[in-house]
Amino acid sequence: MTSILALALTFFIVANPLGTSPTILALLKDFNFDRKKKIILRESLFALLLALFFQYFGEFFLSLLKIDDYALMITGGILLFMVALQMLFHQPEITEEKLPKEEPFIVPIATPLISGPGLMTIIMINSRTTNNNLIVTSAILVTWCAVMSILMLAPYLQKILGMRGLAVLEQIMGMLLGLMAMQMMINGGKLFAATLS
Repeated sequence: MTSILALALTFFIVANPLGTSPTILALLKDFNFDRKKKIILRESLFALLLALFFQYFGEFFLSLLKIDDYALMITGGILLFMVALQMLFHQPEITEEKLPKEEPFIVPIATPLISGPGLMTIIMINSRTTNNNLIVTSAILVTWCAVMSILMLAPYLQKILGMRGLAVLEQIMGMLLGLMAMQMMINGGKLFAATLS
């Protein structure tokens, strides 16, 4: 149970629902509250299916491309570090002109805002390094419940914490993600060094 929660926390930090919620709310601002909830639920389900797809079929593509563990860990660490930098140096909210006028479908909410490249990468890494698929799947489901809850409550969180409060929380998660990314790169480097000896 502890390993599931620890892994779910990692996935949650990478998914970054607190950081993406203002953008998602901006994308859905023209829809009424009930429609917003339905869209968020639908997009969250697509994001969950995408995450599970990469868990169970990511290994097939990695094996097909003959990608070693150390290459995946080093590249994944670099990618997550870039995500962490984006979280630390919070980007301004998208402008009115950039907002699509039609209802979003899969892109950009399900991916890349919920299940982005960083989340897919760390899921594949854990699928490869964890011998128990049930642990990874359970962690994904726990993360999905937490992310969906945050997105459903996003309008209230914005009122309680304000944009500044959400930005501070995002920066804290960005710092944690940066540390995890560095550790991942170090572990990948150790695996690579072991192949040379």
